[in-house]
Amino acid sequence: MRQDDSGLFDLPHPVRVDAAFGRPMEEALFGPDFWTALKPYLADDTLPTEWILNHAPGVYELAVDSSNFPGTVNLGLLSLVLARARLRAHGDPILQVHPALHEQLIETDLGAKLPVELFRLPYTEAFIEFGRPSGLSIFNPASGEHEVEGAYVGSYEARPYSFIFEKDDRRQHLGLDPEKPTRIIEIVLTGSPRGKANALDDASQNVALFLQEGDADLHTAIERHFGFYRLPAAGSFPGFVPPDARERASFEKAVHQLAKVMLYLNLPEVDQVRRPDRSELLRRLGGLGPKKAARLQRKLARAYDRIVIGGRREVEGSVGVFAESVHGSVRPHWRRGHFRRIRFGEGLAESRLGWIRPVLVNAAEAFAPVGVKGYEVR
Repeated sequence: MRQDDSGLFDLPHPVRVDAAFGRPMEEALFGPDFWTALKPYLADDTLPTEWILNHAPGVYELAVDSSNFPGTVNLGLLSLVLARARLRAHGDPILQVHPALHEQLIETDLGAKLPVELFRLPYTEAFIEFGRPSGLSIFNPASGEHEVEGAYVGSYEARPYSFIFEKDDRRQHLGLDPEKPTRIIEIVLTGSPRGKANALDDASQNVALFLQEGDADLHTAIERHFGFYRLPAAGSFPGFVPPDARERASFEKAVHQLAKVMLYLNLPEVDQVRRPDRSELLRRLGGLGPKKAARLQRKLARAYDRIVIGGRREVEGSVGVFAESVHGSVRPHWRRGHFRRIRFGEGLAESRLGWIRPVLVNAAEAFAPVGVKGYEVR
């Protein structure tokens, strides 16, 4: 185990934990045979993790046992392990938000009347790595404040009258109709170990959103879920304890940022660049002798394939987000951006998503001492 290697601290969670253990996280903690048998459940896009936790062979018993692990709060360890294992079962898609885009999205509002249909990824399961520093944090009672590094996001379709309607309190508070299919968005936020003892000294918070009706308002749906997770009734689900006020304030900001990233991915002009760093290293290793291969092998644990979003157009156009003030006395400030639904076509029957980017007013004063900061895609 290489958990004391400081070079791992800034890697995204799915890469960092495997590198720290020297093998897949779930196998290191609970053995490979169990996860081999569980893989068909993990890869099934009709089974939310709540079902796996309660019904897949051996998982409930594992949850009971893991609740006694040191540092475990609210089944946080098992939630992370299941999220990591599900990502692996779906091919390890990682989306990295470029810092320039991350900063612009921080200064962007969700906007009104955006349909929940736009709150989706082009993957059943993916890890979204936020730009760093993220400016976001999550609080863990055991380890304190952690910078949010990203989130596991899973999307699963539940049929009408599925098990998710067994709890009346959730169905009633969220206004769910058991006769309709439900899209379940599972989010596991991960907190960086930066500033902590080792690469595994991280944090997590998990939340699930239950969405119906493609034209329902996204902002309203998210706020309704936040309201439900403030209620004692939310604690009736195994492995979930309603967050306290400090925890809510932190993870609600992170979920809003995640929603904006997912909206960005639905823009017609979305900017994304594939970075197959790990695949390229493996290709090079295949053609080298043992000595040269050994040098590259050390880099392999920290290399990962990803798709960088906002790494070209947002950087090249970054000058455009700055604006001069008419009155020089106005202090530099962001004029917030927003997402909006644009109607078009005959009778305005069609629609697409648009983004009004944020503007930094009086930028010349803000950057006079140092010049406008440039970003480079890693």
